Amino acid sequence: MNIIKYRKMWLYISILMTLVGIAVILIFRPTLGIDFTGGTLVEIKSQNQIQISEVREKISEGYKAEEILIQDSGENQFIFRTKIQSENDYKKFEEKLKTTLPGIDILRHESIGASVGQDLTRKAIIGIIIASALIIGYLAYAFRTVPRAFSSWSFGTIAVIALLHDLVFTFAVYTLVGRFAGYEIEGMTVVAALTILGFSVHDTIVVYDRVRENVIKNPQKSLAENANNSVNQTIARSLNTSLTVILVLVAMLLLGGATIKPFILMLTVGIAVGTYSSIFVASPLLVWWYERKKQ
Repeated sequence: MNIIKYRKMWLYISILMTLVGIAVILIFRPTLGIDFTGGTLVEIKSQNQIQISEVREKISEGYKAEEILIQDSGENQFIFRTKIQSENDYKKFEEKLKTTLPGIDILRHESIGASVGQDLTRKAIIGIIIASALIIGYLAYAFRTVPRAFSSWSFGTIAVIALLHDLVFTFAVYTLVGRFAGYEIEGMTVVAALTILGFSVHDTIVVYDRVRENVIKNPQKSLAENANNSVNQTIARSLNTSLTVILVLVAMLLLGGATIKPFILMLTVGIAVGTYSSIFVASPLLVWWYERKKQ
């Protein structure tokens, strides 16, 4: 496969994916969960047979759509996420639950203040920035032995650019699915994003390490030739590794509980697009960067 030969096509496709992803995020606006906005989470179990549609019909009355989210978490078991923050409002809500849905047990009740949500938002952003900076620094150090014609810092910078492409597209898919499935941006969403960063950069490092070896071993060849050979030499390993992980995630997505499905969905999409970017974005972008630098 001569992937690098058509590098401009792959880069245009990736730019289009990123722009579409940004548009989807701006248009559909992902819903922030109570981890970020503050609110109350209540999980109940009904002793009677009841469908989630019936629960929504009974409980949602008197609330706006954005004020309460109801999810199925098991057989006759449901999770309510509301923007309720005061103790008085919660007591009224709890009374409504017990009156409207007789025979229920409240399994858990968690309240998060608005200030805690703001602090979590700030830490999430800082965490992703720090992770990206550490990746750039580590790759610059790890690839310090590349010939002087190449900059070791470019390996780290381009790897992070590819990671941002992965995160934007993943968040776009998550936002789109969440619009219809009722998924929110939660603390576990940030965990999934950081996991995707780690897994995606792992694939990219495998390819870049082979690029470094081939550049040192075959200095008479151009970077485009060495990069293309490196991609072909590592593509089977990247696909096999990612496929085994994705198969496990798909099984969990189909058979797992409702509470972990948003997390699993984001991981599945992120690892899939991360595998794509390590092959069709990171190396073509590295060659393009080097050629622009030469000019």
